[in-house]
Amino acid sequence: MMRQRVLAIMSDFDGTLVPTAKVKDPKTNAIPNDLEAVLMKASTKIPICVISSKDFEFLRKKTTFAQVLSCMMGIETIIMTNPESPRTIKKSLLKIDRTIIQENSKALQDIAKEITSHKDFSNVTIEYKHTTNGTLAGLTVDWRHLSDWSYLGEAMRHYIARTTTTLRKAPVPADVYVQEYSTHPFLDIYCTECNKGQAFDIVVSELADAGVESSGVLYLGDSENDNPAFRKAGISIGVHSDSRLTPKLDSSYFLSYRDLHSFLMKLTENDYLFTDELIMDRKI
Repeated sequence: MMRQRVLAIMSDFDGTLVPTAKVKDPKTNAIPNDLEAVLMKASTKIPICVISSKDFEFLRKKTTFAQVLSCMMGIETIIMTNPESPRTIKKSLLKIDRTIIQENSKALQDIAKEITSHKDFSNVTIEYKHTTNGTLAGLTVDWRHLSDWSYLGEAMRHYIARTTTTLRKAPVPADVYVQEYSTHPFLDIYCTECNKGQAFDIVVSELADAGVESSGVLYLGDSENDNPAFRKAGISIGVHSDSRLTPKLDSSYFLSYRDLHSFLMKLTENDYLFTDELIMDRKI
């Protein structure tokens, strides 16, 4: 039986703290009040961190409990001041040189323009992701609001593959990074290669002064892009929020989204000592 003191909680946002189907609805794309309350309570005892494909502007008002926001798969990591005081940026870290981001930002703009002008993709939405200084560093191409996920997803993946290959062969090459998902109805394009395992390492390094090691981290996620972080965390929990999604997760445990609040409440009541009993009685 596993018994591990949780020294920090790290979590994905989209599909983990907010169900996948609700993220694009402006009225429901916030963390439910009861879940936010338990995370806020936990943040007074241990660091709570978000590792997300979203950018800082999206996350900052929705995750007021978070001490660290690792944005766009670790491209930019923001350390915030104490949640109990007016929240400001304490420290900002960029994974790569700003010059590279700026060079590939133009390529991202061109890709977005190509997609929006393509007759077959007129109904998809594009989310533009920026660094804190306003530079475009990522895109999410999203079709979750459409009925036929699989057909459009296959067409989009082929189109993006052709487009990025052309960019790499251009007179001035641009090497952007595409993150695909087996069943999720969107894909991400970034200015550089990135993954949540790298983001995880950056966050753990920033928490070292608080005595946090990877073995004491509880990580929550819902998709394949969480797998690199799952493999590094001492406790890894895959969260299921949509029956249409069947990703292959490398987590040690699984939990239904409807049970996430209850699980975190039990964890806080157990003084952040994780045991199998806290999660094994939960049904997917």
